[in-house]
Amino acid sequence: MADDEHEGTATARRRSPTVPATRGAPRTRRPAARPPLSVPRPSRAAPRPDVVPGGLAWARVAGRVVPLIVTAVALYLLMPQLLAVFSAFPRLRGFRPLWYPAMVVLEVASFACVWQLQRFAIGELSWFLSVTSQLASNSISRIIPGGIAVGGAVQFRMLSRAGCDPAAAGFALTAVSMVTTGIVFGLPLLVLPVLIFGQPAPGGLTEAASLGGMVFVVLIIAGVVLARSDAMLRLLAGLLGRLLHLARRPVVPELPELLVTRRNEVLRSLGKRWPAAVLTAAGKWGLDFGALLAALAGAGQHPRPSLVLLAYVAASVLSMIPITPGGLGFVEAGLTGTLALAGVPAAAAALSTLVYRLVSFWLPLAAGAPAWIAFRVRYR
Repeated sequence: MADDEHEGTATARRRSPTVPATRGAPRTRRPAARPPLSVPRPSRAAPRPDVVPGGLAWARVAGRVVPLIVTAVALYLLMPQLLAVFSAFPRLRGFRPLWYPAMVVLEVASFACVWQLQRFAIGELSWFLSVTSQLASNSISRIIPGGIAVGGAVQFRMLSRAGCDPAAAGFALTAVSMVTTGIVFGLPLLVLPVLIFGQPAPGGLTEAASLGGMVFVVLIIAGVVLARSDAMLRLLAGLLGRLLHLARRPVVPELPELLVTRRNEVLRSLGKRWPAAVLTAAGKWGLDFGALLAALAGAGQHPRPSLVLLAYVAASVLSMIPITPGGLGFVEAGLTGTLALAGVPAAAAALSTLVYRLVSFWLPLAAGAPAWIAFRVRYR
């Protein structure tokens, strides 16, 4: 009996291991078992078919850093030529002041030709939108190294925001760029008869004329092919789509057919106005060249216009080099050097280059911000 009581007491103790010290004390409860923590798995978004997966961050960083390094090196190498031009500031007192307003009028007329050419390409483009978008785009392209593409993108967005069809605006701007670039490379052809039957030009200017003529022929062929061949345009659209894919940008599947359609619309918009468009593009460069002649006249120099034209073409081509903003340094070095080949003294060449760049480069650059503000006020 005693053994049974002993076993019962032991069993009770095993069942109730916690015995209160007194009767009135509260019982202690075991903490409830917590549910097992569920570790959330990282959600993976469905991969987009038109975007390349990650791994290109280093390429984007390099794409931004490398151009800045190249620009810094180029400006460092061109610094002596830039200082030689800017050192002509004290000699501005000797510049004939009557030529300043003449140069400004010529430059404004040159830009007006670009605005009209854009209106030729985009049928319903207003003067306000053509002027403001081009001035803002021009300023951006001259501030940022390699800013031609960035400036074109800015103008494209402004036109799209104002209600223009994006594809039509993009193709029209491309056509305008091709026409204006082709004209500047074709200018040396006007001088070839003078060089052949008249007094020959120095070696450097003759080489510039020959190179410009060859590039002009290539641009003419490229323009004719793009205007006539749908297959070539679709091929270029495919290459553009691949580049957008690699750059992790959305790709429009109908891009080839869309470009063909918009190309046809631009051609129909120009229609019989092709001669007027070509003359307008020629007027853009001709009036700008007149501003350079006015700068030389203000400095008291009257060299052969044919040689100055070759120097002007060389400087215009140098301004297209996408290394420094607006060809800064390249134009100053090239123009002073080619004007010296044309027979202009070094001091007068530096003074003429300085005045010409003040009117043709820095003055339109300052007009970009007011143009952008006016656009934003109207198209809020």
